Amino acid sequence: MMEQTAPTIENTSGNPPRILVVEDDITISELLEEHLTYSMDAQVRRASDATEAMELDADKWAELIIVDYLLPDMNGLKLSELLNSDGQRPMIFMTGHPSLDCAIEAMRFGVRDMFVKPFDLDNLTETIHKAIEQHRKHQLRLKRLMRMRQLARGVLHERRALRRKLEFVCKDIVQGYRQLSEKVNSIIPPE
Repeated sequence: MMEQTAPTIENTSGNPPRILVVEDDITISELLEEHLTYSMDAQVRRASDATEAMELDADKWAELIIVDYLLPDMNGLKLSELLNSDGQRPMIFMTGHPSLDCAIEAMRFGVRDMFVKPFDLDNLTETIHKAIEQHRKHQLRLKRLMRMRQLARGVLHERRALRRKLEFVCKDIVQGYRQLSEKVNSIIPPE
């Protein structure tokens, strides 16, 4: 049987994916770290509870966050809300106790996908790959949009400055024309 290889993330910046795994079961978190590091060349930070997760991601380091639904110190949904308050980063949930209510509530919080333990690592990897790819494309669009806004502000500023200069030049021309007219009128006697 031929072994499948996980998809690699197309990344023009050369940066490996940054993933935060929040799981209180050390066996699962170590397995995920090893798998993601090997299959995606990802940088992985692991936290065993919500408090540690918030400390590890205080600088919004992670591009994607994988969270266990039941944590010792906080519900995974509440943690997701705290870690991803701006809704910009993809979230993936893991649970050993699936329910429709849990899935609906997770989707309301912007969770991209939910995996039931035990889950297929290749499916998880594919989901992560797609989520990070979409996240990076979205971030690139946001950067381009911000750059366009900066350029537009610069153009407006330059336009205002040119308008002021043009008004000043026009006033000088009108004043010079008046002075010339007065000189011509003083030189040429009236008929």
